[in-house]
Amino acid sequence: MPKNFLRNFILFQDMNEQELEELSKITYQRVYDKNEIIFLEGEVGDAVYLILDGLIKVFRTVESGREKTLVLLGQWEFFGEMALLDKSLRSASIQAMKTSQLLVIDREKFNGLLLKFPQISLKIIVTLSNRLREANNQIKALTFKSVKERLHLVLLDLADKYGEIAEEGTVITKKITHQELANLVGTTRETITKLLNELIEKGIIIVKQRYLILVDK
Repeated sequence: MPKNFLRNFILFQDMNEQELEELSKITYQRVYDKNEIIFLEGEVGDAVYLILDGLIKVFRTVESGREKTLVLLGQWEFFGEMALLDKSLRSASIQAMKTSQLLVIDREKFNGLLLKFPQISLKIIVTLSNRLREANNQIKALTFKSVKERLHLVLLDLADKYGEIAEEGTVITKKITHQELANLVGTTRETITKLLNELIEKGIIIVKQRYLILVDK
């Protein structure tokens, strides 16, 4: 792939042309089909993944057997680095929500990269810190906020990450099913369907071709 694409990832933004050229030689691309599992919680971590295109779900399976979606990741984000840093097992499962094109760096080559370019480690720490903050906010929301309030927060977060301004409002450019929203909010699909219908009736959101649009008021 053209090495300049690598600068779109926060990990590699400070690299010069020669360093990017070296980096491009240790990466390879893989395409995952919609709903394909990339790896499962508890597996040995053997690579870090960078998203060139697509939508990735990070989830855990709770004691009841239900899935809890932790976060959705899109273009220019990355995952799988934690198990490589501390040599632990994968802490969550990863699934492609649509056909996704990923850039892969194997464990040994990734660790060598960190030794040669320590600034990458600092950027990983910043990213992990942000993700921890988001996880803490999720815990607070589950504890103190109603399902309706949590849905509003999830919709605003999706609009912030994947929104595009259109005539009618902000379009969430990733198609999210009711079940996926339920997993993010921490409730049932039936409850999400009911709440979304209420928001539609109030003119707060519009659904067009399965895309959610947050109406500007």
